[in-house]
Amino acid sequence: MAQDDIRDAAILIVDDNASNVELLREMLAHDGYTNVRGETDPRKVPPLCEAQAFDLLLLDIRMPHMSGFELMERLKAIYAGDYVPVLVLTAQTDQDTRRKSLELGANDFLTKPFIAWELLHRVHNMLQIRTLYRRVAQHNRDLERRVVARTAELSEALAAARQADRAKLDFLSVMSHELRTPLNSIIGFAEVMAAESLGPLGHPDYLDYVKLIEESGNVLLSMVNKILDYTRGSTGSVEIQESDVRLPALLATCLNLLSAKAQPKGIALTLSPVPPMTLRADHRRLREMLLNLLDNAIKFTPSGGHVTLSAGPHADGVAIRVADDGPGIPPEMIDRIFNPFTQAERSLARQHEGIGLGLPIVRRFAELHGGRVELDSAPGLGTTVTIVLPAARIIGTTTA
Repeated sequence: MAQDDIRDAAILIVDDNASNVELLREMLAHDGYTNVRGETDPRKVPPLCEAQAFDLLLLDIRMPHMSGFELMERLKAIYAGDYVPVLVLTAQTDQDTRRKSLELGANDFLTKPFIAWELLHRVHNMLQIRTLYRRVAQHNRDLERRVVARTAELSEALAAARQADRAKLDFLSVMSHELRTPLNSIIGFAEVMAAESLGPLGHPDYLDYVKLIEESGNVLLSMVNKILDYTRGSTGSVEIQESDVRLPALLATCLNLLSAKAQPKGIALTLSPVPPMTLRADHRRLREMLLNLLDNAIKFTPSGGHVTLSAGPHADGVAIRVADDGPGIPPEMIDRIFNPFTQAERSLARQHEGIGLGLPIVRRFAELHGGRVELDSAPGLGTTVTIVLPAARIIGTTTA
């Protein structure tokens, strides 16, 4: 540590005896200290310490008008949050004086008459500690300023990211909305042509082409609707329309709707026995959640596999599960699988269609019902997705 840092320190001597003050000043000056001040009236010390910064105080205890004890008590408020060492110099040698001095904030104690070298060593050591404290405090302030500045930068970046995300969602919402009208026209006219309502199309291949147009239009319309559902759910523009939902009937309906998709792959769809439970929920949203999960399970389960739909009581309310014996999800994808436009298949040559919005929509709709979605999967062990709805959604039981 540089000696200049110590020798330039501001030292205040407080003693009602002017001779003692002068003696201490000369001793310190002889040792190279250049910024030493003395004060014989302790009453002037508090305002002096408020107006000027000191690095070390040398205090006498027995003084008129205000004792060293009282002075240290007053200085506590002035130096709150700072470390200014206090060296007590007194002729009193009793233990009570020492104890009280240390209790009031004194850092060291020296009995008069003292030896010069001992005083100078103690002053030097205390000023070294003071210098280290100031450096650490300054370092902390610099770190705090940097943290504040970095926090402000991150807050601005987060606000910009949220604004960009909102702009993206608004764009997707507008684009999807605008696409629905022409798509409905394409699908509608394709249905009319496929039915040959106005007469035969001519070449037999035309009928196959029209059916392909209709099927492709329906696939595209389904994607557009998913984008709309996701953007509305993410922007808070979706409100659930509650009604009484008979859970066994809903699960059976969803399974029947997707049985045609499972048949070509020879996938066995199974509905486990469901308790006769009635929920207070949005029938359309709950139905869409189940169809999304079943569609995913069928899509990723290999030919000859099994998909099971079940429901039952849960510690938090009611749980609806869709389980498959498909390839499972890699561990590194588990945390990201609920992100929009994310799919378990990472290859550019994907085998399955879709835009990666099924699970994000399921999670968002579950949250709108006060619930959550849990996922249990591992490579080669299949996947189980569970919708957990709160107990408040259960309103009773009904006959199957």
